[in-house]
Amino acid sequence: MLSPVTVALAGLAWLAVLFGVALFGERRTDRLERVWPVVYALSLAVYCTAWTFYGTVTQAARWGAWLPPTFLGTIALFAFGTPFLARLAEVARAQNSASLADLIASRFGKDAKLAATITAVAVLGMVPYVALQLKAVAMSYATLVHGTDEVPAWQDAALYVAVVMAVFAMLFGTRRAAATEHNRGLVLAMGVESLLKLGAVVAVGAWAVWGANDGYTALAARAATLPPAKPDSAYYALIGLGALAMFTLPHQFHVGIVELARERHLKTARWLFPLYLVLIALPVLPLAWAGQLAFGGRVASDLYVLALPLSQSHQGLALLTFLGGVSAATGMVILSAITLSIMIANHWILPGTLRGASARGPSLRPVVLAHRRLGIVLVLALAWAYSRAIAGSDVLADIGALSFSALAQLAPAVVAAVYRPDLPGRAVHAGIVAGALAWIWLLLVPVAVQAGIVPDSLAWLSPDSWFGADGRQARGVLLSLAVNVGMIALVARAAPHAAQPQEMRITVGTLADLAARFLPAAQVGALVRELPRGDLAPRALVDAMERELAAVIGAASARVLVRAAREGQGAPLDTVAELVGEASQALRFNQRLLEAALENMSQGISVVDKDLRLVAWNQRYAELFAYPPALLEVGVPVEALVRHNAGTGLLDAANEAAIDRRLAHMRAGTPYVTEREFPNGQVIEIRGTPMPGGGFVATFTDVTEFRRGAAVLERRVAERTAELEQAKGEAERANRAKSRFLAAVSHDLLQPINAAHLFTHALSQSLRHAQYREAVANIDGALGSAEGLLAGLLDISRLDAGGMVAHVRTFRVDDWLAHLAAEFGVLAAERGLRLDCVPSRAIVRSDPQLLRRVLQNFLSNAVRYTGSGRILLGCRRHGDALRIEVWDTGPGIAPEHQALIFEEFRRLDRGGSGLGLGLAIAERIAQLLGHRLVLRSRPGRGTMFGIEVPLASEVDVEAVAPPQPAPRAPRSRALVVDNDAAALKGMQALLAGWHVEVLAARNLAEAERSVANARPDILLLDYHLDGGATGLDVARSLRATLGTPPVVIITADHSETLRGEIADAGAHLLHKPLKPLALKSLMARLLATRTQA
Repeated sequence: MLSPVTVALAGLAWLAVLFGVALFGERRTDRLERVWPVVYALSLAVYCTAWTFYGTVTQAARWGAWLPPTFLGTIALFAFGTPFLARLAEVARAQNSASLADLIASRFGKDAKLAATITAVAVLGMVPYVALQLKAVAMSYATLVHGTDEVPAWQDAALYVAVVMAVFAMLFGTRRAAATEHNRGLVLAMGVESLLKLGAVVAVGAWAVWGANDGYTALAARAATLPPAKPDSAYYALIGLGALAMFTLPHQFHVGIVELARERHLKTARWLFPLYLVLIALPVLPLAWAGQLAFGGRVASDLYVLALPLSQSHQGLALLTFLGGVSAATGMVILSAITLSIMIANHWILPGTLRGASARGPSLRPVVLAHRRLGIVLVLALAWAYSRAIAGSDVLADIGALSFSALAQLAPAVVAAVYRPDLPGRAVHAGIVAGALAWIWLLLVPVAVQAGIVPDSLAWLSPDSWFGADGRQARGVLLSLAVNVGMIALVARAAPHAAQPQEMRITVGTLADLAARFLPAAQVGALVRELPRGDLAPRALVDAMERELAAVIGAASARVLVRAAREGQGAPLDTVAELVGEASQALRFNQRLLEAALENMSQGISVVDKDLRLVAWNQRYAELFAYPPALLEVGVPVEALVRHNAGTGLLDAANEAAIDRRLAHMRAGTPYVTEREFPNGQVIEIRGTPMPGGGFVATFTDVTEFRRGAAVLERRVAERTAELEQAKGEAERANRAKSRFLAAVSHDLLQPINAAHLFTHALSQSLRHAQYREAVANIDGALGSAEGLLAGLLDISRLDAGGMVAHVRTFRVDDWLAHLAAEFGVLAAERGLRLDCVPSRAIVRSDPQLLRRVLQNFLSNAVRYTGSGRILLGCRRHGDALRIEVWDTGPGIAPEHQALIFEEFRRLDRGGSGLGLGLAIAERIAQLLGHRLVLRSRPGRGTMFGIEVPLASEVDVEAVAPPQPAPRAPRSRALVVDNDAAALKGMQALLAGWHVEVLAARNLAEAERSVANARPDILLLDYHLDGGATGLDVARSLRATLGTPPVVIITADHSETLRGEIADAGAHLLHKPLKPLALKSLMARLLATRTQA
């Protein structure tokens, strides 16, 4: 015999390993993604419990079959019933079901009574099965250390195993309120324990065949002397029960259905799990033979796997076998405790708690988790008590069969939930109750009579006294299921139509407050979005909220909760008092929060009452005006503060008249916005807002840096601020100020990039060596990337400010698509991707340039984020519109991120360059054009972005002149005016390469001196010059002496106002960064026209 300490330490060590594996799975899920299909398939082997490890040896000895009947049924299910399992997983995922009770109840009207009944059947069937695991551990421990399992309760190994398993289940099964979230740590632990029990069974089986005997042939020859054994009706009944158990055992439903992340994982399990069952079953029959030959009837057949190595003093092998049995029991007990606790908490405890629940209040997620922990303790306590009660029974196989047959009563309901959800819920309920009662009479009562629980005087109640004990298992299973299905059909025939769900008239605010007590705030906000809180919640929102709540409290309890909130049940006096107390606490908290917010604001704030007395202020206000501490007190007249400001020089005028005017203005109670420059150079923006009933709230903002940044921008922002004050509101004013600020900053940043472009282009014309030309090309490409980023900022600012105008026309998409495909086909090929374009002869009406920008963004993202595979560009008709689509085989976008990616500067941390503006620009252009964007994506499969464009007829197609090749710029003399020295030199270098004589100037005075001795043929003028002057001002001044030479205005300003001003002046417009080819073409055309004239 082994030492109890050794056995206990070995068991604890193995449980510690499982604990570590579970922690690793929780924290390093990314490392397991590639092998997760295998992990999932192995985790299904939690099906192979202590019944498999010990009890199947008894089955083999009883029936002489090498494959246990439950394994045969399971293999048949995976061979022929995988489509059913896939459909079951799809339905469970759609309903957000965390348990069997959730699934069935959600498909049949979310009936709380139905869910509670299913939970009762599950507990009735699973407690004996969990007790079987604990009994198996106790029996095997007793065999290893002292040879008997009849010990006091405090010495019972099953008690301590139950405690450890309860702790494990609480740590890894009650960490999240949402029970449908994948628990990868627990699944990984189940997969690892499956490997140990497989190794242990194979090891002891191999020893029994080749260590204790002379091989399989010799062992089979000796076994021929044993009494013959063959399958009976119970064997065939267990085949069916084995198949049903894969989706009726609560823990098997959880690991096989709830934890199924992707359908492809089920495809791997379809062949790997049956292979596992075959491998673990191979040693069973040889072990049964060896045990019968070695012990006869002296040792219980359930313990052959332990007794055989112990009889030959192979203590190490016996210890390994013991650990395999503990592992088999551990996985099943932990998962069963978790799944049953979810059902008990959601369908027994919570419905009573939630009927009086209010929409508002603290989060109830801790309460839900506490209920689950209580359920775990309850399940394991009942199981341990049951294991003590059956301590005298030596046959584990019979207990397992009893549990399987009880849970089989849920099978008709599960099948109906998948294929016949239109059945009345009460029909399914009646079927389960009738089947369970039939099972109790046909199978449970005979066991109770046999165990002596039922007095002999009542033994006639057992069906065995009527039909005999032979064939009890098969008879009980078939008749109870027949009663179950028959009752469903009978009640459904009497009431064939399910009741329509009641309309849930509940406000959006009440529904959101209710959900916030169980769900994270971000999840609730994503569901509610921008719906007004006072509006009635649409049916779709109620259904979506119930679905999310179902993951935490179950579908039936979610319906009870929403109904209770809708009905607005009255609260008792103590509840009202509690709510008042909570409100007072909230008020005090809000007061402290407001005080903290005021003190930490960068603005100064003061509040005066209707009598012009100071009542509130923050520290920033005191610092801005340098008030002495003694002056700032509640109730001090504002006049004293104004006189202090006058004395310190903070008023424009310090006389009595100025003070009186300021006080009179405040008494008038009119809102005002003004700015004041202090003697120290600070510029303070002052906003005064009258309060209802009299008084003022004034804010003081330091805008010094902003005003010093750009005088022109300051003037425009001030003008826009005044307009938006009257038309829009505070939020839009800030947004437009931001947009124009970005536009101005981008304009200044484009100046050096424009100069650099000009220098690189000029340099490339003078280089002859290929290696230098390549370097210059790389520099130009880098500048182009920077230009693209800034162009994105400019586009966003122009779109937000309404500065972009669509030029809509009718055109064919065939050549337009071909040019896009050719442009991005090269980029795709460089990344090893294939870009295919499906041609289309459709005719659409849109702005081709803006539409091209949208598709360029779609294609650019597809090339950037697709690691391998294919990109497809094509069109399909969708009603009266043509949907232009870009498909890729990239990583895809999770549903919760699909709305976020259209925000500015939003990226999903997938590498690549860019600011995250492309899709934001695409969305704004689509809104400008009145087109609809479409997004479809499946994580791991790819993404489709599309835009719907109105179709047009052939007669509407506008003729487009074919593009003409740009002629060479003729030799000429050009006057270039630019206040930026670098840009001016870059333009000189570029034009010199074209053999153009350049007259360079930085302002009007220099230009007049330059043209005094040489008459230019063309004027190239920057728009924004020093001193507020513009290129148009220079052109008007020079025309007095030069006549009307062609004028080209160059600017980074894309506004429509400037475009019209330049056109009215008869000048031509080019934008920065300047494209040399565009300048060359325009100069050639203008000079050619001037020569002909």
